Amino acid sequence: MPEATPHDPTPAVPADTASSVTGRIELYTHEPMVNWLSPLQLLMTAVRVAVAQIIGAFADARAVQAALNPAVSNPPMQVSAGSDGATWVDYLADTGDGWHSTYSMALCVSQPVHLQGENQALPRAGVLLLGGDQVYPTPANSGYRTRFLDPFRAAFPAPVPADATANSEIPIVVPDAPLMVATPGNHDWYDGLRGFAQLFCIGEPIGGWRTAQRTSYYVLQLPHGWWIWGLDLQLESEIDRQQYEYFRGMHAKLAPGDRVVLCTPEPSWIDEMQRVARSQRRTLPTMETRTPRFRSLSRIELLLGDHLAVVLAGDMHHYARYTPRTGTDGPERFTCGGGGAFLHGTHQLPETPSPISIGATRQHYRLADSVYPDKATSRRLRDRAWQLPARNASFCALVALLYFLLDWILHSATPPAGSMIGSGGLMAALSQVEVGFAQTPDVWRLLLRALARSPSSVLFILAIVAFFAALATRGPKGLFSLDGLAGALHGLLHVALAFALLWVFTRINVHHFGIHAADWRLVPLLLIEILFVGGLLGGLLFGIWMVLANRLWGLHMEEVFSSQGIDDYKCLLRMRFDADTLTIHPLKLESVCRRWSLGQGVQALRKFGHTWRLRANPDARGPRFVPASGETPPPMAIQRIEAPIVVHRHPQRTSP
Repeated sequence: MPEATPHDPTPAVPADTASSVTGRIELYTHEPMVNWLSPLQLLMTAVRVAVAQIIGAFADARAVQAALNPAVSNPPMQVSAGSDGATWVDYLADTGDGWHSTYSMALCVSQPVHLQGENQALPRAGVLLLGGDQVYPTPANSGYRTRFLDPFRAAFPAPVPADATANSEIPIVVPDAPLMVATPGNHDWYDGLRGFAQLFCIGEPIGGWRTAQRTSYYVLQLPHGWWIWGLDLQLESEIDRQQYEYFRGMHAKLAPGDRVVLCTPEPSWIDEMQRVARSQRRTLPTMETRTPRFRSLSRIELLLGDHLAVVLAGDMHHYARYTPRTGTDGPERFTCGGGGAFLHGTHQLPETPSPISIGATRQHYRLADSVYPDKATSRRLRDRAWQLPARNASFCALVALLYFLLDWILHSATPPAGSMIGSGGLMAALSQVEVGFAQTPDVWRLLLRALARSPSSVLFILAIVAFFAALATRGPKGLFSLDGLAGALHGLLHVALAFALLWVFTRINVHHFGIHAADWRLVPLLLIEILFVGGLLGGLLFGIWMVLANRLWGLHMEEVFSSQGIDDYKCLLRMRFDADTLTIHPLKLESVCRRWSLGQGVQALRKFGHTWRLRANPDARGPRFVPASGETPPPMAIQRIEAPIVVHRHPQRTSP
């Protein structure tokens, strides 16, 4: 966890003298990365997702926003050019996870970027586009405050007035402040968009940034005929009628030759490319159709036509660019979700995907060479997922607890008198079988006889198998597909491990330790043994299976990375809009900072857990936390992912 170093540049102020010192009291929480396999986290997130989907189906917050903000009162936000005639815009998506990664990226977008290894600096942008999922896992429990607001306000704080009171929380409006606009992702919708609207749609500043959008969708009008449109496609719904009519009105404002950069919550074109490829491989017609988000995106793209220049998306936490194949037309399509959340791999991205259709036009794409991380690195990081027990002890404990419950339920099934198992129960029978490979058939016969008399055990096993089958079949594939069968095999391996643990520990406890099979002490002893050994072996089985299943069948692409919580390999786009060209600089931060000291003009009053209570003096202007001695400041460690991509405002049209 982040700690202030012993050589902090400013000493702590005693709490009892705080009231006599001028300055502003500020609180910052250094949150760790979300543990996506934590049992409690899994349960809470699942409940939030279910509630959000149910409520979203009946009450769409976008309709309320449209009613309160009709198009006449929601005009395009005007963006001015800089002194050199250019407009600089940053794109950052999937923020709001751990402090180290999110704060490092917040520092990058709040300052000029000095390209490592080059004698060049890119100026700070006048607009920050947030591409979705500003908070993880959900907005609940002050999620926006601790995981988004704290790092961004600390990286680019508003100035402290000379007459600031000790507990001042009054927003400070900064003249000519850069603009922050946001597109909601699925995680922003898990509270029905309430927190998102309160944060971005009421016009209050966020640190040194200003906000101006009135709804969760927006339009920016830049100089020289450039526009930026931001879509809100909710969870899995179609674009709402009011939003579509709003963009139809904005389309009427476009002049001939104007170009639009489109921001969408997720790269749904990749799903569409894979869907088309699946349909081409099948000999029988398929009922699989476009996802709602791609249908909605294609409607807006069809509306824009030749005005569309670039499509930006987050959601996938890596950098990838799909560019039109030589001789074909279409917008450049970027995925850049490296704002702070855990890393996603790139090794399964299709190189030359099947063409997608926008209206009657078929667009042919290829994957640009410079994905980030590169595919070799992605595979290497994937292969580390077997180390699951070292990273997710609580998840391994949950797996071990399921083993114990299955074994306990099976043992508790009372056999009839004179059965093969005998009056001593399953444990007494197992304790008589020496542990060894040759004895495995005898053990399985015992277990099958016990299962025949324990319907609850059979149901428990079926539930385990169904869970792992469902885990392997995200998307359109059903439980009875090949992926589902592979997942079912994974579940059966865990069931077999649970039985093996019961056999081994029963043999040790009853035969070697001399504890009677009916002794009550055998149950808590078995629980302790399975928690430690079963947790380790179960975690290893889960981790190794994820790696092998991904290598062999491409399964568990999400879990193989989310289970690791990799906070390095971040990325952003810094874009320059000129009269005739848009120049996009894809940038990467390979390693985030992990050791912090207090910034200039900041005093530590107290630290409780992960939360800092600071006093910012009137002369405090820079970041509240700076890299500790020996750490490279994130803006100085930025490198290029690939050469700048130039998009012309008046492109020459080509024919396939």
